[in-house]
Amino acid sequence: MFTKKPQPGPVFTLQPAPEPTWWQLHRHQVLSATALISGFYLGTQATDTPADAQPAPVAPAARTTP
Repeated sequence: MFTKKPQPGPVFTLQPAPEPTWWQLHRHQVLSATALISGFYLGTQATDTPADAQPAPVAPAARTTP
């Protein structure tokens, strides 16, 4: 008499996640090492004066007494 409608199957099925690539596993280490090396390099190149240079002397303020 009445036939039961077949239930539709799932539209999306969950699948196991793919294995992460080498870059996804190690990118923080690569970027950290690159930043560390770049920082050391820039730190050695940033100064134009020798390390023992003295600052320029400052002249005393002019006295304005009447």
